[in-house]
Amino acid sequence: MSQLQEWSLQPGSARGNPSQELSLADADVQQCPDAYHGALRERPVHFDERLGFFVCGRYALMREVLRDTETFSSIDSQSVDGLRPPPPEAIEIRKTCHPVVNTLVTNDPPSHTRIRKMVDAPFRARSLDKLKSRIEDIAHGAIDEFIGEEGTCEMVSRFAVPIPVRVIADMLGLDPTLAPRIKAWSDASVDPLGMMVSDQRLIECAKLIKEFQDFIVKALEARRAQPQDDLLTHLVQARDAQGEGFTMAEMLSLTQQLLVAGNETTTNGIAAGVRLLAEQPTLLQAIRRQPSLALIFVNEVLRLESPVQGLFRVVRKDTKLGGVHLPKGARIMLRFAAANRDGRKYANPERIDLHRANAGTHVAFGAGIHHCIGAGLARMEMREAFTALAQRLRRLELAPGNDFAHHPSMILRGLQALRVTFEPA
Repeated sequence: MSQLQEWSLQPGSARGNPSQELSLADADVQQCPDAYHGALRERPVHFDERLGFFVCGRYALMREVLRDTETFSSIDSQSVDGLRPPPPEAIEIRKTCHPVVNTLVTNDPPSHTRIRKMVDAPFRARSLDKLKSRIEDIAHGAIDEFIGEEGTCEMVSRFAVPIPVRVIADMLGLDPTLAPRIKAWSDASVDPLGMMVSDQRLIECAKLIKEFQDFIVKALEARRAQPQDDLLTHLVQARDAQGEGFTMAEMLSLTQQLLVAGNETTTNGIAAGVRLLAEQPTLLQAIRRQPSLALIFVNEVLRLESPVQGLFRVVRKDTKLGGVHLPKGARIMLRFAAANRDGRKYANPERIDLHRANAGTHVAFGAGIHHCIGAGLARMEMREAFTALAQRLRRLELAPGNDFAHHPSMILRGLQALRVTFEPA
């Protein structure tokens, strides 16, 4: 009997025998979560005994949760200190930082509504259209840096990382030479959320967040004195209906979230897409012949690979979900990656379909009021990246020796490295 078949939960309950269960705590599950997600979809609300929280993996139930912000709260939802306590040195460093406040990802109405309205304008379609040519230039510039080499390239560091980092640096109005620091700050923001890093790494992350805050505070104050046409200036100048602006803690929280949303997740999406293009050469050929297919490909990559595998909600009152009792105060992870391959929603969910009519209905960016504010930007960056590859490369294949290892994390999914061979067009 396979491990997947052995994973049986008691009828009417989300609890089973921990010795027989797959768990998000397992390194093998994080590296290859397909069996876990498959089992989860059959028992769609499951209590992970080893981690102490519920997990939901069915599309229809997830949409139900995402719509019901009164029962399933986002406030303080992503704090994992209770699940993975930081070492004392990291706690002491955090005390010297500006306080963590709830703004977008970790907030509910009406506060979330106020903040979303104040920060929304730069991410509307009209604003993003102005960035298209610049993103296209950045994508081609990344290809220029490796295309003259000997037909082989490591695509995470040379292609998937530089594009989003350069785009978000442009949007924030930061010097492009800061790209390595931006990447380091972004990594430090997300690594603790995955609950798989060492104490030493948590200490390093705390130091980097302190460095990030000190730098951004100075940059925000500079924009207050001398406004520019960038996101930092927008944060400084934004006002709500009562004429109140953001506090410094709010601006730091928003900048940190924009760094992550505009960097880590897009990098992981681009890397996953390049792997699929290298594995299935007909996809690159199809996009070359018909560039409009690139957007459907982007949505299929997001659906299949889900760079954000899941996020938490906190249960505000006793309730039932999928027939399972959830007590007030419980934490539930919405496992987007499982829902995005739900056969009840998607025909042939394990394969890419460049003509899938409902490709854009995935929940890789969440849904409802918490649909990712940077979703349009991420799609544009991925689309331009894949379109540029289709234009510039006649052949793209996997190089020998790839192990396809992913960064250990319960929250994000990203390749550590991806080696390809290629032939310029």
